[in-house]
Amino acid sequence: MDDHRPDPAEERRPENAADDTIDDAPLGGDDTTEDQLEADNAVEKDTLKTLDPDAPPA
Repeated sequence: MDDHRPDPAEERRPENAADDTIDDAPLGGDDTTEDQLEADNAVEKDTLKTLDPDAPPA
């Protein structure tokens, strides 16, 4: 029995594992949902900003 497990830092990753060419992830999961999201007031605008996957954390 070989209990050796590879170090995750040493594992090879496929070159296309993450698509770094995507510039804008849609808010809400897809473009249709993103188009439907509208803030009615300042509090909702702030909430939508916190849900934006492309926005840097505070």
